[in-house]
Amino acid sequence: MLFENFFKKPGETKNITPKILAVVLAVILWMYVMNEQNPPFEASFTLPLEVRNAATSMVISDVPETVKVKIRGPRSVVAGVLTKDLKAFVDVKGLSEGVHSVTVSATIPSNIELVEIIPDKVNVRIENIISRQLPVEVRLTGTPPKGTVVGKTAAATESVTIEGPKTIVETVEKVIAAVDLAGKNTDITADAVLVPLNHADKEVEGIAVYPERTRVSVNLVSTLKKKTLDIRPVTQGELPPGLSIKSIVTQPDKVEITETVPGKDIEKLEAIYTEPVNLADINKDTEKEVKLLLPEATTGTVGTVTVRVKVGPR
Repeated sequence: MLFENFFKKPGETKNITPKILAVVLAVILWMYVMNEQNPPFEASFTLPLEVRNAATSMVISDVPETVKVKIRGPRSVVAGVLTKDLKAFVDVKGLSEGVHSVTVSATIPSNIELVEIIPDKVNVRIENIISRQLPVEVRLTGTPPKGTVVGKTAAATESVTIEGPKTIVETVEKVIAAVDLAGKNTDITADAVLVPLNHADKEVEGIAVYPERTRVSVNLVSTLKKKTLDIRPVTQGELPPGLSIKSIVTQPDKVEITETVPGKDIEKLEAIYTEPVNLADINKDTEKEVKLLLPEATTGTVGTVTVRVKVGPR
């Protein structure tokens, strides 16, 4: 109606063409002024690529982390656009397991134009999440102390559950709990991380292990020989005139000896002897602390004993 009134007033039917030209020129002038003051402008943004509508029973992989989005609009509008105002995503709703070529979409403010997305399609790998149960193997590293060997080993957790993408889970050959024997000289109880390994004995990443840790016990057994022997007291000199030995015993009367160097032959030993007790100093019942004469490269449960000497008239 406005244009109708402008072009044709009551009683006036002439000069329409000049008026149309005037309006067109006015529009052109307005567009020129607007473009000069606020011309169209393009800008590019690198955006994280989101994956939407993925099923909880599946895992998505091989998706690029980012894509490039180019937008266009008035300079004043584009200058105010922030990365958080733009979203790039792929929608995987309804897609089955496998590799799919999926279109990249973007959401942008309504007052600007989307020029392009680079790349506009991406390959997406969709895999089912599966789980498996595997026994726990105890793996010992390092060297046990000299003179010991590993006896019994046991893990508190006998089996574990591994979970993750099907293609990764299927590469797992075993799950180990590693314990280092270096520097240990007694039985070990350790908290060990459970590690999944592939056929090449390499750690498999990208899967979950439940539980993540377990307690491991390792029994170290001595390889050094041991033997229990009688203790025999040794005397030197003679008792004062008129006296004789009625009895001579040691307390304790036996000792267990152990090799300190593997290969020391203690099987041939029949007894362990004391240092000599000097009888010349004894004129009554006497107790003396004396050392044991232990063979080289052995230790004993005791290093000294009490020698009890009972004397009486001849």
